[in-house]
Amino acid sequence: MATKGEMVRALAQRFDLNPNKVDAMSREMGRAGLLTPGGRGRAAVDMQGADVFHLTLPLALGLETKDAPETVRELSQLRLVRGNLFLDGYIQWEAGGGESKLLDALNRLPVAGLELHRTFGAFCGHWLEEGFSGADEGFNSAPVSVEVSSNGPHAAFSHRSDQGSLKLWFGDAAKDLKTPEWERRTILSDKLFRRLSKLVRSGAS
Repeated sequence: MATKGEMVRALAQRFDLNPNKVDAMSREMGRAGLLTPGGRGRAAVDMQGADVFHLTLPLALGLETKDAPETVRELSQLRLVRGNLFLDGYIQWEAGGGESKLLDALNRLPVAGLELHRTFGAFCGHWLEEGFSGADEGFNSAPVSVEVSSNGPHAAFSHRSDQGSLKLWFGDAAKDLKTPEWERRTILSDKLFRRLSKLVRSGAS
């Protein structure tokens, strides 16, 4: 996995930003408890999937350093509202946002080795760590996209393959969202998500 320094350099290159700016962002996020504490050099620790996702969000959203922690915390803690898997016009799997051990047992993702985390940051971080492993077949090889909306705010994770169309919503339920006069939407593409996953798992960009 990538160290903090490797993560900063890789994301600075990916978003065509000054590494010092990304480093300042990472320090601010670290002070807010949104990144794993880690030293430098031999004291450097590996970053987790959630760390990479948390630092990617403010860069993708174009946030100022001072505004990043509050916004990222709010987005990361968005709760799962619902999820489903459609295939041939029928629901093959469905999850709700309730909290119970029974629901946790029933609401396993239909993807080998992946658990259904109930907050947006934890879910995306887990997918970066595990979602593209064994990507030669099945669900793991299919494209994903992540959409973040300022309305609510809410976020959606989508995954399509010949085994079905998987979608999970975090935040307010779609039926509870009013049509806004203005909103900003940011989409993290499959290409970006795969590069982030490679960074998480191997430290390479």
